[in-house]
Amino acid sequence: MDFTGLESLNNGKGGIAADKNYQVAGQPGMFVGGDVVRPHLLTTAIGHGAIAADGIDRHLRSEALDKRPKIDVHSFDLMRKMVEKGLPTAPIQEPTRGTDASIGAVHNYENRSDRYVIPHTELFLGHFPYTPRHQRKVVSLGKEEALNNFEERLLPLLEAQAQAEAKRCMSCGQCFECDNCVVYCPQTAVFKVPKSKSTTGRYVDTDYSKCIGCHICKDVCPTGYIQMGLGE
Repeated sequence: MDFTGLESLNNGKGGIAADKNYQVAGQPGMFVGGDVVRPHLLTTAIGHGAIAADGIDRHLRSEALDKRPKIDVHSFDLMRKMVEKGLPTAPIQEPTRGTDASIGAVHNYENRSDRYVIPHTELFLGHFPYTPRHQRKVVSLGKEEALNNFEERLLPLLEAQAQAEAKRCMSCGQCFECDNCVVYCPQTAVFKVPKSKSTTGRYVDTDYSKCIGCHICKDVCPTGYIQMGLGE
């Protein structure tokens, strides 16, 4: 990096030290991104820019920079989705018992994505036989070969390999409509919602007058999507 005029920002390793929000250490309001933080992919630099832009906006609004999660996740806005679908909306207030019968709300909906990611221990791994990764090949160069060489060193996967790698996804924490909860419920309490009555995020529903809390639906869920609670 060329630090002419910015010598004070050099962290001694040819880069600039920044926090999780990509704000320069000891320099409030100054944000950086890309290879000056750490050499990586173009998409990584773009991600740095998106995070830094959010930090700049918060700084100009005199708002505190939030602590970022260890894993970046997309936040799902339920109310906005329902408006987009033309579905009725209404605030849900305590007590929440009986809201499972409402077509205007997803029963017990809670956005947990900002707090944690479903670990492999919550998955039903019997559905996922071991499938090896399709790793991209890295071209190793000597110092003579590297000089003035701007060819890609991280080779792309072939189309078939990329598709096979994508199929390894286990949809952690997401419902992919496998019907296990419907098939294995001994009380027939879990049932598929007719498309004409379904709302955003509601593929199956539960008849709580039949549910005995046996947890079988949770145990057979491949992705850890179902979580059990004891209610009030």
